[in-house]
Amino acid sequence: MNDKNKVIILHDTFLYKWGWERLILMMAKALNADLASGFFSPWSFDLRKEWFKWKMISVSSEIFKKWFRHLKLKWAFLFNTSFLDEYNTILFSWDSISAVRNCSKNSRKIYYCHTPPRYIYDLHELYLKKVPFLLKWAFKLFCFVFKKMYERDVRKMDLVLTNSINTQKRIKKFLDLDAHVLYPPVNLDEFKYIQTKDYYLSFARLSDAKRVNKIVEAFKQMPEKKLVVIYGENDPQKQKIFDLANWFSNISFITLPWNVGFTDYIWNSIATIYIPIDEDFGMSPVESMAAWKPVLWVNDGWLKETIIDWKTWYLIDKEANIDDIIEAINKLTIEKSLEMKEDCIERARDFSLDIFEKNLKDIVLK
Repeated sequence: MNDKNKVIILHDTFLYKWGWERLILMMAKALNADLASGFFSPWSFDLRKEWFKWKMISVSSEIFKKWFRHLKLKWAFLFNTSFLDEYNTILFSWDSISAVRNCSKNSRKIYYCHTPPRYIYDLHELYLKKVPFLLKWAFKLFCFVFKKMYERDVRKMDLVLTNSINTQKRIKKFLDLDAHVLYPPVNLDEFKYIQTKDYYLSFARLSDAKRVNKIVEAFKQMPEKKLVVIYGENDPQKQKIFDLANWFSNISFITLPWNVGFTDYIWNSIATIYIPIDEDFGMSPVESMAAWKPVLWVNDGWLKETIIDWKTWYLIDKEANIDDIIEAINKLTIEKSLEMKEDCIERARDFSLDIFEKNLKDIVLK
């Protein structure tokens, strides 16, 4: 990175150890960019152990240990990001775009929109149902104000990028903006097939929208089949799903400090299971295919952009009924998984890190 094109990436929080954070790290490496975040959680990636060697800037502290965290996060990006005027190019990720007003007038402002905030737009009712009755009015007011702020800030961007055609359509529907699709990558060098063992794997975040609870319910009815669930310490529905699986010895929960052993669990699985609601882009299926493993998925979201006619996946109805999950698992045997491995790795190559880095540099550094 040089002074002629000094780049920084803003990501709202390094709270989890999932696809968003991995994507931001890959982008930072490709661009030799600094990173700023509202919060770097010790339960997320240790950036210094992930080869990251540039400047890290935290705009807040202990942001997830107190109430009103979203308000605190907004405040931090609004008032603690004066350093942005030093940069020529600023990339914004997730809920960091309030900082756009602190960029210099001549800087290039790019927003990588993973999805318009789902608690405001398409999943508003789902989130509202979880709010206590007496607080629903406050949640609605909160969403109204944040929606106005979000739509004002996103229109200050010079370019909007997104992760799939599915999200591109969502951006057009809710924001009436045109976004350029830049698919997230997978580092194929990290995924090498070793052997297949006797378990199925879920490594989606433990949250309502990912519906891991339905996967657990299905395996409770199949005690002869094993499920391994990889989770993050900060996952919002962690305890709820732990309680759901209590006393079922065929269901195991694993957390991975520093992400050590993550690829091993994918390599050794029969297949992975990923059944979110209208997913914008899922790193999990691409990483699964990179490790030669087929995916059990739902007919919803960005799926149609990555599947290859029944060669890399098993599809169930978008409602993800428990009986459908059980039926698909019974069909997706070890033998069937091994038959599908060559098609899986072939499809994963379309999401290679080399392709992503070239496209990213062409867009950002032009």
